[in-house]
Amino acid sequence: MLILFTSEENSSAEKEQLIHFLENGLPLLHVRKPGITKAEKKTWLSQFEEEHLQKMVLHQHHQLTEFFPVKGIHLKEEYRNKMKELVHYIEKFQRKGLTVSSSFHAPGKLKKEASVFDYTFLSPVFTSVSKEGYKGKEFNVENLPHKVVALGGIEADKIHTAKEMGYAGVAALGAVWFAENRHKAFTEIFNNYRNVYK
Repeated sequence: MLILFTSEENSSAEKEQLIHFLENGLPLLHVRKPGITKAEKKTWLSQFEEEHLQKMVLHQHHQLTEFFPVKGIHLKEEYRNKMKELVHYIEKFQRKGLTVSSSFHAPGKLKKEASVFDYTFLSPVFTSVSKEGYKGKEFNVENLPHKVVALGGIEADKIHTAKEMGYAGVAALGAVWFAENRHKAFTEIFNNYRNVYK
């Protein structure tokens, strides 16, 4: 699995950049915009064609899956921990054919709770590109039976290591959005991913 997280910030160039990535091999885009309202998110999603929406996973405002043909939803760790009817909530979306993912920061917790999710993220695997002082923990997941995606510090040259550590895929964020040339950064990650996860 190759996943790109959106930048938390909105910019005028973002739509064109995301469409470029989606049309040049990106299979899955996690839409993470913590600061925007449901109405703003609706407007944001309305910019995209159905073929692009089908590759998107929503981190906030899950109700918008009623209006847009997105791929799935994501549950933040904090949100997941507070939820009383977690399994019911997950199954409600999975019954509609949507994927449900979540984030973890400790392999032990992931091992206990991951089975209800279609895939999970574990972070930080490598030292973060976008968060200062967020040191990588190089978790090895070879012995976990779940589909785990590496998050944190994912750059093109780390993809081979991530696979060797047992990850089913990688998720990029800072390596693309903090790059001087985002198209070039994405292409390097995409090509390395394709070579490693054949």
